Amino acid sequence: MEQEALTFRDVSSGYKHRKVLDRVSFSVREGEFVSLIGPNGCGKSTLLKTAAALLKPVSGVVELYGQDVQCIRPAFRASLLGVVPQKIESPMAFTVYQIVMNGRISSMGRWGTVSSHDHDLVERSMIYTDVSGLRDRYFTELSGGEQQRVALAMVLAQDPKIIMLDESISHLDINHRQEVLQILMNLNREKKMTILLVSHDLTLSASISDRFLLMASGRLIKAGTPSEVLEPETLSSVYNCDLRVQQDPYTGYLQVTGALDSLNRRKKLNRTVHVIAGGGSGIELYRRLLIEGYEVTTGVLNRLDSDAEAARALNIHAVLEQPFSPVGAEAVAEALNMIDRADSVILSQVPFGSGNLVNLELAAQALKRGKTVLLPDGIADRDYTEGKAALQLVSRIIKDGAHQWHSIQDLMLLLHKLVNTENR
Repeated sequence: MEQEALTFRDVSSGYKHRKVLDRVSFSVREGEFVSLIGPNGCGKSTLLKTAAALLKPVSGVVELYGQDVQCIRPAFRASLLGVVPQKIESPMAFTVYQIVMNGRISSMGRWGTVSSHDHDLVERSMIYTDVSGLRDRYFTELSGGEQQRVALAMVLAQDPKIIMLDESISHLDINHRQEVLQILMNLNREKKMTILLVSHDLTLSASISDRFLLMASGRLIKAGTPSEVLEPETLSSVYNCDLRVQQDPYTGYLQVTGALDSLNRRKKLNRTVHVIAGGGSGIELYRRLLIEGYEVTTGVLNRLDSDAEAARALNIHAVLEQPFSPVGAEAVAEALNMIDRADSVILSQVPFGSGNLVNLELAAQALKRGKTVLLPDGIADRDYTEGKAALQLVSRIIKDGAHQWHSIQDLMLLLHKLVNTENR
């Protein structure tokens, strides 16, 4: 029976005062080829560093072949696990041969004598990764792709049982990428070497992986076979964009693509959206709406608000009010004029207090004027008004016909459906 090569047991980890991984648990069996996927910043690199004992967990345990990775001697750990990072730094003038030979340091004797076995492993690793011809070049003189192949050669020279790659093939040209993947697949198949690959190419990973680990915001969202993990609804939510999954009729492998209409050059939608925001809650909304082709207006905003600065930078017409002042009647009137010219009104995930409750009343007025109003859920967690006035107002607006959204991806899909419905 295959044993567990790498196990995370309720692991939380991070940097100083910033936690990145949040109670992550999973196992990778010996001989598996597993792809670790998820959007940028979700914790994939932190997970690899924690697995390699470069970071100590705040809580929980990481095990390599049943042993706590923090308790394994570094030399022995190097014989179990090799990590190919996104980028390696070489502050000294090392040649390619010297860099690759570094992979054998933990296995050398006390006097650092290079054995014939060490030499053969280094030569084989350089040949496999097509860097043998670069052996006398200085590492700092190489291109990014060449450096990545040298880094892989160094790890192969370790001859570990597990190889983890942190987006290490992303800088390679298509030829060397295919060759490196073939090397990894051969090692996985012939030597039962366990591979954990961080990847952003979901289609490619689906064709080579036994399983996926899908991460988002420091948590493991789903683990399973490609068909179990690559579900359109789950992926679209995690990556915050509209993704589609289909099976290639010739290979049988799953293919992940964006929505077909997003691949074409978009025409101007001639649709205007008024965004009620504040406190930085509107910045991502502005960005996504503009990318999708909507005209955007916003307000009422405090002149010193980060959303006001973003609106100015993006040339978005905004209604502004003086700092530390209540929203006046003139600003309210100007915002209502914008709402009258808009097709839809979107409320951001802005917190509400007594000073900006009038903005929520603008949303209620928009609904009475026949506008489509879209509100985010979770208002109870952002209501700091006396007597929960914001929550009561939102409840009434929803009862009167406003739509609710959970994530920006949900919002974009909802807007798209509304546009299609109105165009029929």
